[in-house]
Amino acid sequence: KMALIGSEGQLLYSFYANNQGNPIETAKAAVAELEEILPASAKIVRSCSTGYGEALLKSAFCCDEGEVETIAHCTAAAFFDPQVDCVLDIGGKCIKLKNGAVDNIMLNEACSSGCGSFIESFANSLGYTAEDFAKTALFAKNPVDLGTRCTVFMNSNVKQAQKEGANISDISAGLAYSVIKNALFKVIKIRDPHEVGTKVIVQGGTFLNDAVLRAFEQLAETNAVRPDIAGNMGAYGAA
Repeated sequence: KMALIGSEGQLLYSFYANNQGNPIETAKAAVAELEEILPASAKIVRSCSTGYGEALLKSAFCCDEGEVETIAHCTAAAFFDPQVDCVLDIGGKCIKLKNGAVDNIMLNEACSSGCGSFIESFANSLGYTAEDFAKTALFAKNPVDLGTRCTVFMNSNVKQAQKEGANISDISAGLAYSVIKNALFKVIKIRDPHEVGTKVIVQGGTFLNDAVLRAFEQLAETNAVRPDIAGNMGAYGAA
């Protein structure tokens, strides 16, 4: 993920792609694309890396600095809502803030299987795009209870639901609820969804799925803010 911002924080360019197991080559492609479209008179005055590959990218591209992922995400969230008290990433990150400062961090210490990629793969196997699959969930009459197992083991639950006659919309809605329940109760390990907060910023590619966003809002009984750059918040915050 890469973000280029102007002096007022305006997003001028962004890049988002799977790193294909080689983050350096993917980053090189992003930089090359940016170099091609950047006006000759424009100057990038400072660069920063963040995320799990922070030190690697900083060294490889001679970045001016590296920033801890947590701070990068909180900085981005505060841009969208200065009163934010919780930053939630379904991939396994929940950052609680108090008076603008980080108060508590709950991280996924067990598994980082991609919830978003799981839903997308399942949608594709049924001939749907991830977006169309999510749309079917929004009109589900009886969402299937698929439990809170890890996405790796979810396939068997889904197949059982199909055998029992569940339709696509109910399965899609069930998956959205399951992903949220797994993240809140198994990964972040909160007892009550209301503990999340009242000024919540949600981010990460999984939340681009409208059904996942709505499932979270219903379980936590709150209206969350999902920035239109939800998948690029770390890069934006670092910038």
